[in-house]
Amino acid sequence: MHVIISCGDVNGIATDIFFKTCLYHAFHDMQCSIAINQSTAKEICETWNIAFEDSTIHFPEMSVKVIPCKNHATYKPGKPSNDASLLAIESLETSLELINNGEADALLTLPISKSGLHECGWMFSGQTDWLHHAFPESHPIMILFHESMRIALASVHVPLNRVSETLNTQTIIDVIYGVHHSMKIDFAIEQPRIAVLGLNPHAGEAGMLGTEERDIIIPAIEQAKAKGIRCEGPFPADGFFSRQTWKGYDAIIAQYHDQGLIPLKLQAQGHGVNFTANIPIIRVSPDHGTAYDIAGTNRVEEHSMIASLEAIRSIVKNRTRG
Repeated sequence: MHVIISCGDVNGIATDIFFKTCLYHAFHDMQCSIAINQSTAKEICETWNIAFEDSTIHFPEMSVKVIPCKNHATYKPGKPSNDASLLAIESLETSLELINNGEADALLTLPISKSGLHECGWMFSGQTDWLHHAFPESHPIMILFHESMRIALASVHVPLNRVSETLNTQTIIDVIYGVHHSMKIDFAIEQPRIAVLGLNPHAGEAGMLGTEERDIIIPAIEQAKAKGIRCEGPFPADGFFSRQTWKGYDAIIAQYHDQGLIPLKLQAQGHGVNFTANIPIIRVSPDHGTAYDIAGTNRVEEHSMIASLEAIRSIVKNRTRG
């Protein structure tokens, strides 16, 4: 199994979690490569006191091949730079090219600075949005998970004051269908049970606190149920998580970013995985950002990176079973 890793922002904690994972853990059933500039890789290896020879980073228990990128970025932990953002963009493009050419089985993307990449002309709201443009015929769904909690987002990086206008019945139907399909092929759940959260407080309180549930969400749920999908809701989000109702469902569809990610991150405690469902390739990412304030320190933990690699192993197995 070959996993290609995009280097992310090398001056954020992407570097720390990659090196800590490979230093202290071994994935003997995986061949890992990282797309990065060779001079940048050499600088980082010297800082970490790791051997770099023959375009390969030699960790004690595993070796990682470097897929060369042209853009050099000086390694300065905690210091954002245009050079690091340009390298992050090139690394993503190089990694995707390899996987599209059949040279890798899965893509693991390390954290980027969305604002930093945007300043360099990258016109996407995030890596999931970038993948949507890379696979225009697909409808990518962001699913974040830890153990049995799986949160899918009906809208992703959308400002809160625009969430309602981005949602419609067909959008939610597409997400329900996509989540149902992913639960079956990626997570090996034959008859997934899906919960859909409401958008408004108290799920609209029968229209008194908002009409999106009545006009948009309930019709989508009913159409999905008519197709035989086990789908319920809309549930008020506060009570749904506070009373542990979520444990009765294989997947939960949140209507907007923070509605789903706050409970997920509280549950995961730094072990969460960001998975892009509904695209032709397998792509996962650690569930956090660049965290410049702790980059290059001993405060960085690699749990989410480890969980991402373990998720790749599981999803590859599930997609190839039978």
